[in-house]
Amino acid sequence: MIVDDEPLAADLLATYVGQVPYLALQHKCHLASDALSFLRDESVDLIFADINMPFINGMEFAKILPREQKVIFTTAYSGYAVESYSVSTIDYLLKPITFERFVQSVDKASRTVLRSSHAVVENISPDSFFVKSGKSMIQIQFRDLLYIEGLKDYVFFTTERERHIVYKRMKDLESMLPSTFIRVQNSFIVNTDHITRIEDNHVFVLNRQIAIGPKYREDFLKRIMTKML
Repeated sequence: MIVDDEPLAADLLATYVGQVPYLALQHKCHLASDALSFLRDESVDLIFADINMPFINGMEFAKILPREQKVIFTTAYSGYAVESYSVSTIDYLLKPITFERFVQSVDKASRTVLRSSHAVVENISPDSFFVKSGKSMIQIQFRDLLYIEGLKDYVFFTTERERHIVYKRMKDLESMLPSTFIRVQNSFIVNTDHITRIEDNHVFVLNRQIAIGPKYREDFLKRIMTKML
């Protein structure tokens, strides 16, 4: 559940939730009183609550909730950080909230309270694979995949048109990929078919510039030399 009196901030969090396959948004509202009304009949694993709200602020709201209810606070004011840990809170997100910081926070929450299975890469074939996105299964063709970016226990699959996040470690994924994919640093695997140029220890995939890590450079260059005329 998201509780934030700033509509744009609430919408941004809702967008972020929609990008994480194992999260499902049950309710979004702008006042703590509306959230309490919802919670009379429903339950949620996790609440994102803004602190600076009218009537009942986020801190007061959290203190009303059962002790076991887990909360991630969001706020534009860093001064609340110390007080926020006096209640049952998992994390404290300072606005503007980046997607990377959001993912770190919900990853922490998933180890604590969330019971849903993480989305995984499924049905890998020589040409394509499926990922879960909400209630859907989306097929991604390897030929369309530009690069794969890792963030802790998650990977982002990027094509020209879309981006998907799944629960998977880079080292586990690497062995499943066709030979056109090569790791260039700890956080990136690129599709060599989409490299437009290599310059100053960087590869360029369309408009994305990616540094080549020292421990991957030799193997990467050997692979590229096999494609040289």
